[in-house]
Amino acid sequence: SEMRQLLGRLPLFILSLTHVHAFTSVPSLPATRDQCSVARCSQGAAIGALRAPTTGAPIRNKHRSGEGKLLRMGVSEMEKKQGELLNSLLLQRSIQTQLYYYAEFRDDFKRQWLEDFLDHRGLLNFHSFAGLKVPVKEYLETMMNTAPYTYTISANWGSTMGGSKDNPFVQRAAVKTYNETIHPQKVVKGIMDIREQLKGEWVNDLSTIDFEDHIFWEELEDEVHHASLAEAAERVARIEEEKKASEKASLQQKGGENATASGGETRGTKTLTSRAPATSDPPPFSLESRERNPLGVSDNLVVQSIRGEQGSTPLRGKNYDVCKKAATYIAVRQVVSRLDGGVAEARAQGAWLRQTWDAEYKNLFETDSGRFVSEHFLSGLARKPTLAMPVAGSLYSVNPMDLTKKVVEARRRVLQGWRDYLESGEVESGHTEIMRDLLIKSFGSL
Repeated sequence: SEMRQLLGRLPLFILSLTHVHAFTSVPSLPATRDQCSVARCSQGAAIGALRAPTTGAPIRNKHRSGEGKLLRMGVSEMEKKQGELLNSLLLQRSIQTQLYYYAEFRDDFKRQWLEDFLDHRGLLNFHSFAGLKVPVKEYLETMMNTAPYTYTISANWGSTMGGSKDNPFVQRAAVKTYNETIHPQKVVKGIMDIREQLKGEWVNDLSTIDFEDHIFWEELEDEVHHASLAEAAERVARIEEEKKASEKASLQQKGGENATASGGETRGTKTLTSRAPATSDPPPFSLESRERNPLGVSDNLVVQSIRGEQGSTPLRGKNYDVCKKAATYIAVRQVVSRLDGGVAEARAQGAWLRQTWDAEYKNLFETDSGRFVSEHFLSGLARKPTLAMPVAGSLYSVNPMDLTKKVVEARRRVLQGWRDYLESGEVESGHTEIMRDLLIKSFGSL
């Protein structure tokens, strides 16, 4: 009899876990764990309109990086735990995508609950990596085992037209209450579904970075080429000007009264001064007209390729930018570590790269500094002049262009490892393991 009862409950239990989360049609109001807010709602609003009015502009708190595990991790440990780092970033961006859905549908009640869960307030607008404050499995299992939250919310339904708020003759809208319940198991199931969808997008999008790097080097070579042409043309013009000035001085010294500054034919002589050759070469390549993205490429490649595709997640372009930022951060630390363990010339390169990184770029990568940070880093590093760096009493040449190539190659290896992990099925296996553990725990409680 106990077995029949167990089997009878199993279909309902599985159904509750696999139920796809749907947005509630009840007007959403901002609320915290301790006290719910009161907002004015329109009584004539349609139930399915999904545009419930809010109390004002959404609160945007600055989110800081999580426990900083990636930021404190050594390079050797970082290389061994590539999958774990990517898995954490995948969960972070999945939570942010779910928060975006809640904000888009004005479901502030669920949005604030999800941000408050395990202290991730402000995560919605956080554009960087290392934003998750707990390990992936702990986050998913904690939410899976969290009991439903039910709140009683009071709201003013209807509208009052005219009169001041203290006017006793104006009829006020009635205060009504309703219950709002959050089922964490449905929320976490939705997050896991988003994780699997993002996994498929990242497998395709991360390969775009190789093409982007190719464009980067082509533009950089064109810039160097045009700069060389412009420098050569300027040198020729300077030589011609000096030649003209010398001939003019010579003519004046010999009494050539009709010598002119622009040359031309002189009376009484057959001498002609040459003009500076006209050049039609294009001006040096300039990136000053570009906006924030110094390459003009970045995630625009991804955004343009998915424009109009309804199956893509809404934060796909931003996810792509954050992935590049995280991969570049790991690549720089790997390059510096390998150079530090090399010969004296390599140590000089590593010392300069670390000094430049710490002074100009490290803080940009470890905090929310907006988009295109990795592009600014590579573009700025490659355009720095060659210099000499002292190590052990000797000077060694440091070529920033060569160091940029090392970083790009290290990033390519990082991204290849990420793609291998995403294609291995580890993400789905982790979800299956969590669901199995929950089933076993539920059966043990019967």
